[in-house]
Amino acid sequence: MIKFNKIYSLVFIFIVLACFLFGGFIQFFIGIPNTVFSYLITIVFIFSYILYALVKRKVFFDRVILFHFLFILLIIISSVLNQTNIIKTLIYFIFVLLPLSCYLFFKVNQKENYISQVTIGKIYLIIACLQLPVMITQNLGYDFLIGFNRSSQFIASFDFMFGTFFLKADHALGFFLLFNIFNLIENNSQNQITRYPNAICIYLGLTILVSESNISKLILTIFILYTVYRTFPRKIKVFGIVAILLITPILLSQISKIPAIKNEIHFIKSEYNVIKSYRNYERGIAKRPQVIISYATKIPVKIIGDGPYSYFNILKGEFTKTRHFSQIIWTYADLGLMGLVVFILLLYFIVRSLDLNNYISVFIFFIVLIFSLMTTIFSDLGIMITLISLLQKRKHHI
Repeated sequence: MIKFNKIYSLVFIFIVLACFLFGGFIQFFIGIPNTVFSYLITIVFIFSYILYALVKRKVFFDRVILFHFLFILLIIISSVLNQTNIIKTLIYFIFVLLPLSCYLFFKVNQKENYISQVTIGKIYLIIACLQLPVMITQNLGYDFLIGFNRSSQFIASFDFMFGTFFLKADHALGFFLLFNIFNLIENNSQNQITRYPNAICIYLGLTILVSESNISKLILTIFILYTVYRTFPRKIKVFGIVAILLITPILLSQISKIPAIKNEIHFIKSEYNVIKSYRNYERGIAKRPQVIISYATKIPVKIIGDGPYSYFNILKGEFTKTRHFSQIIWTYADLGLMGLVVFILLLYFIVRSLDLNNYISVFIFFIVLIFSLMTTIFSDLGIMITLISLLQKRKHHI
């Protein structure tokens, strides 16, 4: 009989090494495209799950899997109605196959506990601690190292601090560091993962500040506020929330009178209004909020979208409008309102499948949703593996 637990552990190690330690190295020095790399890892996920199903005679079916199939159906419908190039459609399936295969692979571990969550937490923490010295080396050695670039991508100096992750994967790196911090906050009460959680959290926070992901820095601030909040007794928490709700309007009215803040508010109003947003959208220079404003006010509602890769032409490597990688914007443009609703529900059910406490699930969901606006998370191996594997409810500790 096949010892599937050994096979599973070896595949897990291979995936961690490939995606978190050597992915960027392979892309940079060898030149394997990210899409090809993603499909290769997806195939490994799928093959591992099929082997598990054959050996254990078990298959999984739940609402997460159901919504993945709904997502596939919408891609096909949008592709047919918009007469999308079949190659673009096939490549677009990565947005379903990658998260689905990743979910199935780690669902196996959730059921069988081949690798404990504490072990996963320790491995990920070691990788997280390696990022700062690697990023510093990349920053200082850019002029020398860039000469070895064999990828098809132009890499500016500010994009070069990707650590051991994939090229330009600053959001995935920030996401990984943030979730390691959150994992220590929530799942290290008995020092199972590390005996020095506070020092390591500070170190990882510093790593995020050095990184290029501004959204990660913003969410780090939220994590800090969350950590402070959870130290207070329950009665004080409730009183504090009520007090904040009452004081906030008064505080905002006073702050808005400060000249610097007043100028900033004026800038926001002048930049993020309907006319300016749509003008920038037409010129192809709109920022993400301006794209959303344009979709919500000036552009007719897209029910089924303009077809797979209508926002970004994967075959030419060109944007049709603004240059933004965003799962939310791409999904709405390509698959319309129906696709966006299915995506948000699918993302919510993935987070809920982690079997976390209700309020933590909501907290994590909104964080992932924010990252969905900033990058295409369903094709990002670093983000999907981190999300699905790191924060699952502990069953056993070894």
